Amino acid sequence: MSMAIESTPRRYSRLSVCQRLKIAIDLARCLQFLHHEKGLPHGNLKPTNIFLTGPDLSPKLVDYCLHWFTTPSGIAEQILNLGALGYRAPELANTAKPMPSFKGDVYAFGVVVLEMLTRKSAGDIISGQSGAVDLTDWVQMCNREGRGTDCFDRDIAGLEESPRVMDELLAISLRCILPVNERPNMKTVCDDLCAITA
Repeated sequence: MSMAIESTPRRYSRLSVCQRLKIAIDLARCLQFLHHEKGLPHGNLKPTNIFLTGPDLSPKLVDYCLHWFTTPSGIAEQILNLGALGYRAPELANTAKPMPSFKGDVYAFGVVVLEMLTRKSAGDIISGQSGAVDLTDWVQMCNREGRGTDCFDRDIAGLEESPRVMDELLAISLRCILPVNERPNMKTVCDDLCAITA
């Protein structure tokens, strides 16, 4: 069995908390290998570049930096600009020629984990009392107001199944989307995720 984490994760809402944690850990390990063993940033991390395979839904990363080598000059930047909307780190937003970066991957990873926790997409515009905001702004705002649990996927948030795990996943994903100078590296993220026990 193989399926991609869709950009609209509503289709795969039946994942348990433990499955979501395992996917996050496995994905972090993939990125840690790329970053620390191969010295390569992924550069285009988003749900459609993550395939869940086998009965245990092991994530496999695809399309890491390959678009830079396979497309003519100028087109690669357009692909990155269009494909990474919602997943691109803020420090790359105003860059004419955004280059893949390790900290950019950490940001995108944080957004993907937020999607798994909330069952909302990075590109969703969420209306609320403070007006319309995107996913990362909405989660950060709820967390600042002490309402972080309001963000969780309702299919699992009401269950007694590991609420602490979801809180810890939320805390890690929020650290991943901090400003670049405060953002952890992938090894730290991976270690923090592996320290969570269900």
